Amino acid sequence: MNFTTAYSPVTTAFVSMSAKDRDAFYKWFMLNKPYCLDELIHTVWQTPGYEGWSADFSPESLGLLGEWLFFIITTKRHSLREHHVEKNFLSGVDKVEADLLSDQEKSLAVMVGMYYGDVAVRNNPELSWVQLKGSKKEADYGQPVISGPGLLPTNPVRISNAFACGIADGSRSGSRLRETYEYWMTLVKRYNA
Repeated sequence: MNFTTAYSPVTTAFVSMSAKDRDAFYKWFMLNKPYCLDELIHTVWQTPGYEGWSADFSPESLGLLGEWLFFIITTKRHSLREHHVEKNFLSGVDKVEADLLSDQEKSLAVMVGMYYGDVAVRNNPELSWVQLKGSKKEADYGQPVISGPGLLPTNPVRISNAFACGIADGSRSGSRLRETYEYWMTLVKRYNA
């Protein structure tokens, strides 16, 4: 089975996969995570205005990363909207249908999720990446999640995917990624207190 970073965590595909394929996906995810993070970091640095982003896996680095993803998605959406309006002007169509995330945006959301998860793991020794096993009724069954003793598992790719979808539909700002992380960490600290 071939895997790609252009996937949505909002799927039932993991439930229908064989245990062997789910394990292969998790292994693929973890083996490719360092390369994906490298690609993400270089992609951000190549974006004018973001060359100085400090990719140090600190919680503070999530602020500019969220702003960058907001910039990338809204810039693309704006140019697509202009293209559709120009293309449909003569036919009288002035409504632009909302597109789902493109494969490129899904891939960026996965890489941002990997970074988001690594920020949590590197700054909290009780947290680690694991594959969610157990009940097939769990939303993130079979997927890579961040977990710790007694904590509910959190899927960073699901968080960044929801963030990207929120940017695309206009309901999220770039600061939301850091805010979500800070809220999550208050829950982690509250449990460990």
